[in-house]
Amino acid sequence: MTTERSPFIRDLQNGLLEEGRFLVRRALLQTAKNHKPFLRLMLADASGHMPAIYFGNPTELKTITDIAKPGSIVRIQGIVEEFQNVKQIKLMKVEAGAKGEELSRFWARTPVSRRQMYVEMKQLIQKIASNELREICLNFLRDRNFMRLFLEAPASRQIHHAYIGGLMEHTLNVMRSVAAFRAIYPHADGDLMIAGAFLHDIGKVDEYNFLLSHYEHSEPGRLKGHTLLGYERLVAKLNSVKMHSLTRAKLEHVVLAHQGRRNWGAIEEPRFLEAYLVHAADAVDSTQFIFHDLKRAAEGKTNDASWSEYSRYLGREIFLR
Repeated sequence: MTTERSPFIRDLQNGLLEEGRFLVRRALLQTAKNHKPFLRLMLADASGHMPAIYFGNPTELKTITDIAKPGSIVRIQGIVEEFQNVKQIKLMKVEAGAKGEELSRFWARTPVSRRQMYVEMKQLIQKIASNELREICLNFLRDRNFMRLFLEAPASRQIHHAYIGGLMEHTLNVMRSVAAFRAIYPHADGDLMIAGAFLHDIGKVDEYNFLLSHYEHSEPGRLKGHTLLGYERLVAKLNSVKMHSLTRAKLEHVVLAHQGRRNWGAIEEPRFLEAYLVHAADAVDSTQFIFHDLKRAAEGKTNDASWSEYSRYLGREIFLR
């Protein structure tokens, strides 16, 4: 197999894939309904990810399993097909990837400069008039261990901003939105909204393990979720600063309620305007990303379709023209 014809996952069309170079995120031996073993993989590059399956005898499966370990780069041949409305690759050949592969092909990063985002984020925080709210946010910015994680973390594993720096990009977008709300709704507490927007997703630095192969939920992430993890981080900082009890209670509530509804992951639903507006800004940014990503995925495809593939997150196809 050569490397010149290797497409990105976003460009894969149904049919023969002569050459593919991908990062293995997951590899799992499973048993089919006919009791025959097979290997299920999750392959990825900077453009996205796609499941793949390999059927073979036990010796072949052992060989492929040794090659396709999570975090390894593989070269493949196979058939791109749809199974139960999900595109996958039925593998015919799997080889170890060449040494010295450029990792930027396999890991997506935010297209925005993290240095520039940090500067803008700090400027928004420094404009907070409330000394208490401004100081708690600056405490997080000064925490090197926290910021190291915050700069690298994704905003999600798959749904939106699922790449290095995605959490920072999403957080800044939410802060920008509530800054606009501040001008539109002067009766709302803009300081509380800016601080809440900055802090709403801080638990995501603890929700995931950052591995070479992929982001996966950490044990605390599975047991508690990012909302409770973020609340715990916030409380730990709040216990070291002086803050009026009502201000503290409202800031904690913004974090606990930012997902809007309990069946969406909120511990409590928004009980005052500022909490609702932070939730709304969060929802707008994550949902617009899904719309934009569906349209971006369709660009360059030869069928010139008017409708996207079905999105289970939106519960519908979207119009592309």
